Amino acid sequence: MAVRVAHLIYGLGLGGLEQLVVNLAARSRSRGVDSSILALGRDGPVHALARERGVDVELLPVDGMSLGALLGIRRALEQRNASVLHAHDLGPWLNAVAVRAVRPKTRVLATFHEQRTPEGKKRHAAALAARATDALVACGDKVRQDILGWAPAGARVPVIENGVPLETEASMSRGAARAELRIPEGALAVGYAGGLREIKGPDRLLEAFLDKFADRGDMHLFLIGTGPMESSLRAAARGHANVHFTGLIPNAARLLPALDVYAQTSLSEGRSLSMLEAMAAGLPTLAHDLVPVREIHGHEQTALLVAPGDRAALGSALQRLVADAELRARLGANARQRAGRYSIEPMVDAYEALYRELAARS
Repeated sequence: MAVRVAHLIYGLGLGGLEQLVVNLAARSRSRGVDSSILALGRDGPVHALARERGVDVELLPVDGMSLGALLGIRRALEQRNASVLHAHDLGPWLNAVAVRAVRPKTRVLATFHEQRTPEGKKRHAAALAARATDALVACGDKVRQDILGWAPAGARVPVIENGVPLETEASMSRGAARAELRIPEGALAVGYAGGLREIKGPDRLLEAFLDKFADRGDMHLFLIGTGPMESSLRAAARGHANVHFTGLIPNAARLLPALDVYAQTSLSEGRSLSMLEAMAAGLPTLAHDLVPVREIHGHEQTALLVAPGDRAALGSALQRLVADAELRARLGANARQRAGRYSIEPMVDAYEALYRELAARS
């Protein structure tokens, strides 16, 4: 029997969360789960991406929580006869819980994809909302610990680990990917794929790279993505021909074979899809030593992990990876093997079981 689920997100920008939702919705279909996506706020590239995958999308051009937003969500749920509303992260979740006031039969679950503790009035609102939520899903163990720190006693907080497709058909060959990025013959390429936002620390990566490799023609840094820090990053990189800004590239994971090192110097993480994709591509990773990062990476096993804020250590670790081909090969091979634990299929299976349980109670 088909189960009807609506995913609630903010906007249709191209980020890891949005791509995960599209993958989850598309792959659920073969399991008898009819999924759609409701997006509050602005349109973006994920709209077309979801349609290409056969996923129904509706944009509700309202921001924040308002009566208009709640009535729009209720109307969309009624039109689709959806019994389960799956919200992603804090803001959409609070909207989803409020929808129960105008559509009580709706079952609500939320997935938290990052470390984020509600503060002030939102903390009180979150504690109340948790009582009207069927499950608060964490993408990893550290995120679960954070949720348990503010959720009321008795809240259901399972862990469903984020997963990524491990199929290699969509990836490009190394030669084709390097040609698309225009990497010079014989040069080594360090890359990051994701939002150019403060929390992701792209400025830390750029500083470390320029400290060690400024203007070296045999070393290139690729920052794949867009975001509010792009203009300041471009200014910092001005005059350095070996730093490249690609802009937004849909399905950037297909270009990972072009790289020699993946670097993501986030200041906070939940369960990074980009890191998982880099692991699946067999890349060694340079990252900050955060608890959620250690949930997937082992220092000196699949990655080199550096204390956040230690610019000199970050640069030295990057220099070490660049200089040691055997180290890169060993870390990359281990990463590819470990990535098998994070296939998207177990994630989809776990959500399907939860959807069916909640639908039966609606």
